[in-house]
Amino acid sequence: MNWIHMALLGAVAAVGLAMYGFSSHPGDGADPALPLAEANYVLGDDIDDYNDFMMSGGPPPDGIPSIDDPVFIDAAEADLEPGDKVIGFYHGGEARAYPQLIMVHHEIVNDQVGGLNVAVTYCPLTATAQGFERGETTLGVSGQLLNSNLVLFDRDTRSYFSQINATGLRGEHRGETLSEVNLVWTTWERWRAAHPDTRVLSENTGHLRNYSRDPYGSYNPVGGYYGQDRTMFPLMHSSNRHHAKEMVVGARNSDTSVYFVRSDLAREQVQTAGGFLAVYEPNLDTGYIYFVGDDVPEVTPLGEGSYELGGEAFQAGDLPLEQLVPVEAFYFAWHAFYPDSAHP
Repeated sequence: MNWIHMALLGAVAAVGLAMYGFSSHPGDGADPALPLAEANYVLGDDIDDYNDFMMSGGPPPDGIPSIDDPVFIDAAEADLEPGDKVIGFYHGGEARAYPQLIMVHHEIVNDQVGGLNVAVTYCPLTATAQGFERGETTLGVSGQLLNSNLVLFDRDTRSYFSQINATGLRGEHRGETLSEVNLVWTTWERWRAAHPDTRVLSENTGHLRNYSRDPYGSYNPVGGYYGQDRTMFPLMHSSNRHHAKEMVVGARNSDTSVYFVRSDLAREQVQTAGGFLAVYEPNLDTGYIYFVGDDVPEVTPLGEGSYELGGEAFQAGDLPLEQLVPVEAFYFAWHAFYPDSAHP
């Protein structure tokens, strides 16, 4: 299976790096400390079990090169179709769009947005787009996979982290959780409408790639691997409760986890499960998740992504509740990490 993965990646894997191991891309600042969360996320399994199950995806460390000096263009210059997938991030008055067709070849962009140093990460096998604060270090692609999911490493300590559970697997930061930022997995049409002044990641990456081709298939329309009810690598836990590639919105805290099927949430607009509350945001076709415990409040949809709580109206992402970082993922991937997740 590893060789299949390499064949799909094709030119993405710089095989010559295998004899050298990690490349060195230290940060420019004096303090390379990697920001970590105040509390660690719950894990679906023991870290030792994760390490035993981790496997090579084919490329060596940095064989899939992260973009460490990203170049951006104006929205009007972007050669994107309305339905093309992008990863959106807004912070400090700045909006960025990272086209999926570029991210599939690099998986990580080390960027600075609104004064914040971030790593925008994407795993094509699990459809997960997640952002992490990176301090003055940079994050790279390790070439390892866990439950088909990206395993990244920080270039300061060479610690390995699982993307989906944002937690250190080995190295100095074993068991510690990265500090996350909220990204949005949406379409170019939706992101541009919400953020007309967005800047867009350019194909001028410093690497020779065919950015018009996705080696796994297509999202516009959905085809290839992204629409098939199969996975490429072994999983620690599997389930046929939903189609493997059904998109879910999950969240976790120190004690427990939850997921909501995105299409169901879009239809019902408000869902609850296991002490969590989710609301749908129609403009970006995404969901927000809050932890409410046993005291579940009454939240009423008002339309256009607005909700009533306690007699006042709030936008989906602004409810005065304990908001968690949502993770959109293929169902099989979320279940592989969190088989005991609560769900409606």
